[in-house]
Amino acid sequence: MFIFSIIVVTMVRYRCIFSWLILGTCFHFVYSASRAGCTFNVLNNANEKYLPVMLTNHSSKYELIVPEHGQIHLKSGEGITFVCPDKNYLVLTNSNFTYATCIQGTNLKIFRSTYNFDSFLCSKSIRGSVQKTKERCGNRNGEIINIGYKVTKRYFKPLISVCYDEKNGKTLYSQHVIHGEEVAYTSKFKERPGFSTDGLAKDVSANLAYKRAYQKSTFSSLLGSSREAEQYINTKSYLSRGHLSPDADFLFASSQLTSYFYINTCPQWQSINGGNWVRLESAVRRVADKYQSTFLIVTGTHDVLELPDVNDNPTEMYLVSKHKLPVPKFVWKIMLDEDSGKGIAFVSLNNPFVEEITEDEQLCSDICEKYGWGSKYYSDFSKGYIYCCEVNELRETIDTIPTLNVNGILRA
Repeated sequence: MFIFSIIVVTMVRYRCIFSWLILGTCFHFVYSASRAGCTFNVLNNANEKYLPVMLTNHSSKYELIVPEHGQIHLKSGEGITFVCPDKNYLVLTNSNFTYATCIQGTNLKIFRSTYNFDSFLCSKSIRGSVQKTKERCGNRNGEIINIGYKVTKRYFKPLISVCYDEKNGKTLYSQHVIHGEEVAYTSKFKERPGFSTDGLAKDVSANLAYKRAYQKSTFSSLLGSSREAEQYINTKSYLSRGHLSPDADFLFASSQLTSYFYINTCPQWQSINGGNWVRLESAVRRVADKYQSTFLIVTGTHDVLELPDVNDNPTEMYLVSKHKLPVPKFVWKIMLDEDSGKGIAFVSLNNPFVEEITEDEQLCSDICEKYGWGSKYYSDFSKGYIYCCEVNELRETIDTIPTLNVNGILRA
C-alpha cells in the first residue's frame, strides 16, 4: 500500500523544493543528499594552529572561504585552494599552493591521489604579511597597507586594510569584515603571538616604545619631570598595544594570528583597552550576531592626547622621538551593515585621568541611548568614556574617515 502526502521540503545547499512526493522516496532522497559532497570541521579543530588559508576561485579572483557554522561544505568535484604563505608550506605536498577537489565526506583528491582533510596542514602556524599599495587614504595623509596572504606571485588576499601615515608613524584607521552569521562559531584559539613590525616607518621602534620603562623615560622628557611621568606610567597605568581590528572578530585561528601587526594598533591606555573598549568590541559582535549579517568595521584614531607638564602647560604625548607614534586623544569605531546600509559610530576618549568631558571633546550628539547602545559602564572615565554618533556627523569632524555609503542609523 502506498501512502501519498503533500509535502513541501525546503532543502538547504544540496537539496531542492519538492511537492507531491512519496513519503518513502523523500526520505531516501534526503539521506542520499546528506551524503553528497564534502564537509570539513574547522571550528576548534585540534590542529587549527596549522590549518592553511583556504580559498575558492569561482570568479576571476580568489576569495577567502567563510565556513558555515564551523564547517566547510563543498559539492562533489568542487575545488578548494590551500595556501601556506611566505616561508611556509603544506606538509602534504611540500608546496605553498595546493589545489584539491572534493570527492566525498572528508576526502579530497590531488591529481590521482586521495587524502583526508586532516592531512592538509602547514609546516608552521600562519602569520600573514603586508602589502603596500601606494593608494592614498585618510584625506591623503596615509597609504593603504594590506595585511593578509600572498596567494600567488601576482595575487595578495587582504584580511585587514590599514591606512598608515608613515610621516607621523601612526595608523589613521583599519578596516575589516565581521560575518555576523558566524560570530557564534569563531575559533576559541588562545595562543597570542608577538606583534610584527612589518609595515612600520623605519624610525618607529614599536617593540621598544611599548615597554613601560621606555614610556616612563619618554614621558619624563616630555613633561619635564620623572615625578610627573610617574603619575601616568607605573605598575597599574601604562599604554598598551590597542588592537584596531581585534583578533576576536576573526573566524579562524590563522586569521586571529594575522591581526598581530603593530600597524593594526594604537597606543591605548591599558585601563581603557581592558575596560570599556573591550566591552564595545563585544557589543559590536553581539549585534552582528543578532542581525546575522555581514558588517564592515572601520576603527581609527584622531587628534593627539595632551597632558599637563611640570609647569601645567598642555603637552602633546608621543611614544617615539620627533613627534612619532602619537598617543591618540580619541579612538573611534564605525559599524556598517553591508546589507541595509545602516551604520553607527562610537568614540572613546583615550584619557582615563579626567573626570568630565569638555565641549570640544564631544565630537557629535550622543545617540547611544536613543538607539539601544547605552551602557552604564560607558560613563566611567577611568575605563574609557564612550559615546555614539551618526556616522556622517562624525565624519564632518574627523576628515580621515573613509567615504562610506550610510543609509540610516543602526540599532543595537
